[in-house]
Amino acid sequence: MAGNRIKAEKGRDKLIVMPLQPAEGQVADGTGLGVHFLLGNLFCLHKGFLECWFGWRVKNIFPDADALTGYCRSHSPHADIRGLGRREKVRFWLEGSCTRDGEGVGIDVVLHDTRDGISVGESFELTFDDGLTGFRECFFGWLEDKGPGFDGRDTGTWPERVSTQGFDYLGRALEALYLSYVDSDTASIDMAYFDRAAALCPDSYLVQDLVGWGLYKNEAYRRAETAFSRARELNPDGMGALAGLMWCAVVEKDRTKALRYALEKGRCRGEDPEKARAFVDKKFA
Repeated sequence: MAGNRIKAEKGRDKLIVMPLQPAEGQVADGTGLGVHFLLGNLFCLHKGFLECWFGWRVKNIFPDADALTGYCRSHSPHADIRGLGRREKVRFWLEGSCTRDGEGVGIDVVLHDTRDGISVGESFELTFDDGLTGFRECFFGWLEDKGPGFDGRDTGTWPERVSTQGFDYLGRALEALYLSYVDSDTASIDMAYFDRAAALCPDSYLVQDLVGWGLYKNEAYRRAETAFSRARELNPDGMGALAGLMWCAVVEKDRTKALRYALEKGRCRGEDPEKARAFVDKKFA
């Protein structure tokens, strides 16, 4: 596996980051989903891939709440990742496990090319006193070495002011949000872990962005907009926050704001502005 290299077709392939699972001997908590959220927010900036979020497909991947929570707490990777790739028409999948050790987190990840049947893996350490910049430099270097590269370094290195415990709370909050996507009957979600994460790490982009999506799910659109705006201050290139601001503007029927944020979101990925204009035109037709 170590000698393999992956060749992506620039701008045509999709990649989904699966929730990281607890390593053997680790008690399941929110850390794996916290790391998953960080990695998802990196890959959405990768101009070499089409934008593709796990949350968009979670109900297809895990048909019910038990399947999702079972995977997140299991030590076993997906039983048929190649079949999943064919079914979802997503070529690349990142799986992994994590170990929480004091003030740091260790992760083992595997990037699967489900079309060509190639998998490459590596281990990393996440330390939080440097804003997770050291980990990201190592991670980008691994992607360069193994083929797909990372076309988004200029926007993917914001200072992420989260802590180990904050990652746990972040992941638990994210699980609540994903479960509400899987169970369409969920009218609103409990914001307890969102609030804990925000109280502990108020200057974390990831936390403020996720708080925005929790409030958006609960139809508290003005408060969601405030959280997304704070996230944007912390990371002007945050795709999730810009998408959230755009959707809040759509709900508010404010075409001017929706277009502004759609254009900003497209700029982060170097996309043709006409794509953003066409999207907004469709939403306000």
